[in-house]
Amino acid sequence: MFLTALCFFSPINQANDKPNIVLILIDDLGLTDLQAYGGEISTPNIDILASEGMLFTNYHTTPECAPSRAMLLTGMDNHNTGIPMIPEVMPTKYRNTPGYEGYLRDDALTLAEILKPAGYRTYMTGKWHLAFGGKETAALPYNRGFDKTFILDATGGNNFSHHSYLPYYLESPWFKNGEEAELPEDFYSSKFFVDQMIEFIEEDKNQDTPFFSYLSFQAQHIPLQAPQEFIDKYLETYEAGWEELREQRKNRAIEYGIFPPNKEIVDSFSGFDDWSEVDQENKKMLIKSMAVFAGMLDAMDFHIGRFMTYLKKEGLYENTIFILTADNGPEGNDPSDHAPWREWFKTTIYDRDYETLGDQDSYVYIGTEFAQAMASPSHLFKFHMSEGGLRVPLIISGPEIKKGKNQNFAFVTDIAATLSDIVFDEVDERIIGKSLQSSLAGSDDKNYTDSDSVGLEVTGNSALFKGDFKIVRNRPPNGSNQWELFNLSEDPGETINLATSMPNKLLELIEEYEAYAEKNGVIELPLDYEWAAEMTINTFKRNYLPLIWKAVLFIILAMSLVVVLIRRRRNAKN
Repeated sequence: MFLTALCFFSPINQANDKPNIVLILIDDLGLTDLQAYGGEISTPNIDILASEGMLFTNYHTTPECAPSRAMLLTGMDNHNTGIPMIPEVMPTKYRNTPGYEGYLRDDALTLAEILKPAGYRTYMTGKWHLAFGGKETAALPYNRGFDKTFILDATGGNNFSHHSYLPYYLESPWFKNGEEAELPEDFYSSKFFVDQMIEFIEEDKNQDTPFFSYLSFQAQHIPLQAPQEFIDKYLETYEAGWEELREQRKNRAIEYGIFPPNKEIVDSFSGFDDWSEVDQENKKMLIKSMAVFAGMLDAMDFHIGRFMTYLKKEGLYENTIFILTADNGPEGNDPSDHAPWREWFKTTIYDRDYETLGDQDSYVYIGTEFAQAMASPSHLFKFHMSEGGLRVPLIISGPEIKKGKNQNFAFVTDIAATLSDIVFDEVDERIIGKSLQSSLAGSDDKNYTDSDSVGLEVTGNSALFKGDFKIVRNRPPNGSNQWELFNLSEDPGETINLATSMPNKLLELIEEYEAYAEKNGVIELPLDYEWAAEMTINTFKRNYLPLIWKAVLFIILAMSLVVVLIRRRRNAKN
């Protein structure tokens, strides 16, 4: 009903009094990676946004990039957008099930589609990852409400070139305005995304209408890569190792009001080697890998600063709402643990040489232990429903937004709800999130009541929030696939599982989750599902099965031709 009414809204009507909107999405970011949240990496420009607006300390997203992006842009549950999990790891047999298409459905309207009737110019640069690797062109952002785009439709890619970072993609699929595109010779992802965004805005600067700018960075996704001058700043920063880093970040998070004092955190390193037990050669690689991570974030912040400077120069900054957040927690996967990746790696341009670690041909990742440290003070990391996978930074600044911190629960679908509320004074009926307008005005009132529940399922891992409580179910190897119950108000570190001591509360939340799953068409993945094995199967189907079918067809045609020639020869003799 609301969106139907928007179709009759004059694009110019009241457009001049609307704020510009800049949505900045960072990939694979830990809660305490940013300085404003207790991090040691230099992010002065993001810090400016934090100091000028509202910093949310209890914001949650999903544990995987594509579902988070779908929910962020639509305000809908991931199972209603067509992106229930990362498409690369989704079993093919589910793709005919509604909600499991593997690309953004037509009825899941994006923020660009929602905002355009209010007169907004809409631009996007960076990672999209919602069009099945470019195979579903109707789901590319240029066809989903964005006027001008230059995007990567993959889970990640090389930050200096078109090279893929996974065997699933033969090359990284880049698109400009819906058409396949080449990258410039001097390409570096963070720089290019800002350059292109400025170019888009410049081209339309004479239009007296507001803009919606979606800047979706590849940073901090693997392969970690950065210009050398940024890496050099951090070459000695991480010599004390992961235990010390996790403790330092926890202490600063307490000091900055991100995490409450006198609360326990999980001993997340209990199953790992102590830093003191790591040999010197591996320490050397790990320390520099972390320097590359830090340099990449520092470089991204630098280019965000360039964009902020441009907006100030053009007189646009003061009437711009900035929303900065992340799609999920830090990446703890070690690609070298997987045999198919190791074999593929041998065929690529990539290397793991210490001297060139972080350059255009280098493949860098930080590993499980440092990812856990960077999620501090939370437990676990990307792919998991524990707080380390879900709880990430959220900063919102701009006109009429109060300065301060908000400690109340907020969720990824609240972003679309908030923008809809700001622009139209009401929330689109398809959006399941809550508007954060009152929080942005300085209210400490909860946006979610104690009776509201928020369910979540991605790739077989599940969670549900209700009031102070949360149930979580992680699959092996880092979970038992059994429900755990936590009181996040008393135990934000998820250290005390209340499943046994509060069975009635556990049952109540499980029943709420089951209702959520039924309502949203959640498929329960089989116990033997394993994402890496599924990606290997999908890689074969995507890249090699079509070649096999072509070869089979060629052989059949060739054999048919031979049979025809033989018969003609026999007939000629007769």
